[in-house]
Formats: sequence, C-alpha cells, structure tokens
Amino acid sequence: MTMRWDPILTTAVAAELNGALSGARLRGIFLDHGAGTLHAYFREMTVLVDLGPSGLGVELLGKSEPPEGSRKFPCKLSGVEQVPDERVLVFVLARIRGRGGAIRIVVEFVPGRSNATVVEGEEWTVRHILVPHQGTRAPQIGSPYRKPISDRSGVDTPLSLEEWLEILEPLETLKERRRVLLQSVAFTSPINAPALLGGQDGPAGSASPETGYDLWLHLRAIGLGADVERPAYILECEWGDQPYPAELPHCGYRTSETLLEAVEAVRRADGAVAILTPSRWSNALEGALRAVGKKRGKLERELGATPDPKALRAQGDMILAHLRLVRKGAAEVTVPGFEGTPERIVLDPALSPQSNAERFYDRAGRAERARARLPELIREAESRIVELSELLDRVHAGEASVDEIRQVLPESGAGGRGTVGAAGPALPYRPYWTSGGLEVRVGRGSKANDQLTFKHCAPNDIWLHARHSAGAHVVLRWTSAETPPARDLEEAANLAALHSKARTSGSVPVDWTRRKYVRKPRKAPAGSVQLDHAKTLFVAPDPSLLDRLMDRKAES
Repeated sequence: MTMRWDPILTTAVAAELNGALSGARLRGIFLDHGAGTLHAYFREMTVLVDLGPSGLGVELLGKSEPPEGSRKFPCKLSGVEQVPDERVLVFVLARIRGRGGAIRIVVEFVPGRSNATVVEGEEWTVRHILVPHQGTRAPQIGSPYRKPISDRSGVDTPLSLEEWLEILEPLETLKERRRVLLQSVAFTSPINAPALLGGQDGPAGSASPETGYDLWLHLRAIGLGADVERPAYILECEWGDQPYPAELPHCGYRTSETLLEAVEAVRRADGAVAILTPSRWSNALEGALRAVGKKRGKLERELGATPDPKALRAQGDMILAHLRLVRKGAAEVTVPGFEGTPERIVLDPALSPQSNAERFYDRAGRAERARARLPELIREAESRIVELSELLDRVHAGEASVDEIRQVLPESGAGGRGTVGAAGPALPYRPYWTSGGLEVRVGRGSKANDQLTFKHCAPNDIWLHARHSAGAHVVLRWTSAETPPARDLEEAANLAALHSKARTSGSVPVDWTRRKYVRKPRKAPAGSVQLDHAKTLFVAPDPSLLDRLMDRKAES
C-alpha cells in the first residue's frame, strides 16, 4: 500500500529540500497533466512531484533538460516552506528579472484533492493548475489561492500536560481518544496517533495519556520546523513501509541516510517510478503500438482469407477445357474435373467464358503475390511491435529519452492520425497565454475547430468566435463560475478577431459563451456550430497584441 503524508513528514521533507536547493536557479517548470506530475528543472538537479495514481511523493533527481512545452521562469529558489499543521509544501522562487512578484509552487499531499499550483505575487494569484478539482477550496486560475489554515489546538502555542489530559482522559475507549485526538490536536495524524495513545487496543484505561505527551511535543517541534534533530527512518506500519523523521514506539524501523532517500525507496517498493518523459510521448508510443497491432491483425486476416492460387488457376483451366459447356450469361457451371469428379464453378454472368477464365487467372496471380508479400509484412509488424513494446517498457521504467521516442514514431506530415511532430503529437490548436496567465487555444482549421471545441476543452471554458465571419474557434481556459477577468477575455476575443476573415475590420463583434452551450447540429459541415446564452464583445483587431501574446507564448 502507498505511503502516507502528514504535517510532520511534510515539514521534514521541506527542510531537506531547502538545504539541497536553496539559491538554485530555475530553468523551467513542466506540468504533465496526463501523468499528474510536476517537474521543476533547476541547473544542478530536478524536482519531481508525483500526484499520480502510483502514489504521492516528491523526489530529487539528477540534472535534466526541460522538455518542449516547459514554462520558463527566470527565478532562483528562496526556500522551501510548509503551511503549519498541513500537508502543503511551498517552493518560493524570487524573480531574477521581469515584472511581477515572487512565483510559488504550492504542493498539496492530500488524498482526493492533491494538487500542484503555480501562483504569483503577494496575493498568490493562481496561474497554472496541475489537477483541476471542483469544490470551494479548489484553485481557480486568475483567483487568489486559498491557503489552508489549521483550526486544531497546539499550533501557535503548545498544549500543557493538563490540557492534553483534559482532552483525552474523559474518553473511555482508545477509538474515541483517537478520533478526538485527530480532530482537535495539531500535528497528530494516523501515522503517529497509535504511538501518541500508547498503541494499545481495548479500553482507554490500558493506555496512559501521559506517555504520548512528550512525544507530541517533539513531533510538534519538527512540525513547526524548529532546529531539532530530524533523523530519517522507514517505519514498519500496518499499511506498509512509511518514511518518517521520528522513531515511533510499537513500530519496527530501519534507518535511512535522508528522508528523501527513504521516500524514494518506499515509492520504488510500491512500484512508483521517477519518469520525466512527458506523458504525451508515452501516449503517442502506446497509440503507435495499438496501430501496429491492428495492422498485424488486418494482415493476418487478409492472409487467412487469401484463396489457394492453384485452385483458382485450375478453375480457369477447366473453363477453357470445356468452353462448349459454358453458356454465355450463366451464373455457374458444372464441368468434369481433372480428377474425374464434377466441379461447380461460380461465374460472372456479365463476362464471356474466356473472360471468366481470365478472371480466375487474375485472382490466382493476386493470391500468389499476396501469399508471397503478406508473411513478410506480418514479420515486419511483429518486429515493430517488439521494438515499440521494449521502448515503452523503458519509458515506464524512466529509462528512455524523448529523442529515442522521436526516432521510432512517424513524422508529422500532411497530418495522419497518430502522427507527431518535433514538439510532440499534433494538436488541433495553437496555445497562447494572456497577460493574466490564462491559456487560450486557437483552432487550426475547420476540422481542427471541431476537435478543439468538442475534445480539447472543458464545459466551463469560455468559447469565442468572430460573429458572421469565417474563422478559428477560440477557447479561453477557465474553470470558475465567475466571468473571467475583463483583460483576459478581451485578449481572447482579439485573438478570435485576428484569426478570422474580419481581421482587417476596424471593429469586430465576437460572440462568447461557455463551451457547454456550444452544440454541433446534425450533419452540419466541419466547424459549424450553434450557440446558446451567447454574449457579444466588440474589439478592434490589434496585430501588435498578437505579437505580444506570441512572445508570452514563447516565454510560457
């Protein structure tokens, strides 16, 4: 079972990360939405934050090159902080140049709502989100990040022994003590609660509340980032191995050089692998593997359905040997076979007897060529499957590079399905970023417009199009129920105007609505849609704005 996180482990890991990375120059951040991972590329090493199904974790890896699509931030790490009594890491990045406040990467290790969010400035304005969530605390792009604040006792000032006893002694069972402890006392968690309560089952009288108080004070000091000793252990808990910065009674353990090494060891034992290859490439590789598998199956079926060329040629010979028995316009004929038995031959009534014979000879020739060609094609497909499967296994093991994948995938040309280009699998849109940091997707053509609108955006995204003019579908990524910031909406509308035939007009009306209110009429041509609840925004196409957004796209 996967390891768990609590405020104590989070704070201790933050301290180790701070020691390893303080002052490091950031080269780029890559959010892999498909894999649920965030990669922070520093000059000397790389931080991998994994929030995917393999288990929550953070690892320090060797130096790597940021992949295409990484967001560039000219920053250096000021420090790694934690939110008191929360499972939240905060990487604080000071800008080296450029405008705007500090950049922060906020990582929440909370099952069910784990996330990595890039925020900017003193108000912690959300710029990028790794995992979209719903709910009141879910981050929204363009809105301030809502920092969690613990309401449990003992964060600002420690509980006294009397207060500790007052909370626990009135409760009759260990189960009740555990519930109340986790609800009301800071820095407690399912990891340390058994040790704090004596680790015994049965009535509460069999466990002394006093025995856990000194341990709680020590854990609280670690959880507040105090200058105390933080050894690294791998505890043997009931759910499996658990990295932790303190020895807990009633748990077996083994030591580790660092907590980060302990986290890595437990993740490997759980089957988690540190993979920096963007998931779009592994997805493209899996798609190529499926395509080759389908091709092999088609070739095998074609070979199995190929008739015997000798039998076809024999039927042609029998027709020519018994022309007097074959009537013109007949659908079939029965003639003496070469073995002396009658043979029934199906004919094409529209052809003469001689032409029917030629048809059998043609089919025999095609069958011979197919039987000679198809086995080699099947062997080539099987060899390709082996090649792709081995490379995919290396990708899943974190051992393959993007360049290796590029070499075995087809280059994008006229745009076949499943093709990829230099920057990865072909997308039906061009991405831009507004001055407020919101992503805008601009469709590449009629068919691409349909793909963008119905396959590459969410129901609450803002959909835009120049009214009464042929042009691109434009999508402003937006998850909030509120209207997007006016500046970002206007810039997205300007993109819609600039990518339409009305781009030279002085003022262009641009319709916008939520994507969920856009529908495709039955049998409508590519790119044609109908809108509901649409509003109109008038913009003056500004080519210089396009240049600025393209520059920002390159920076992002």
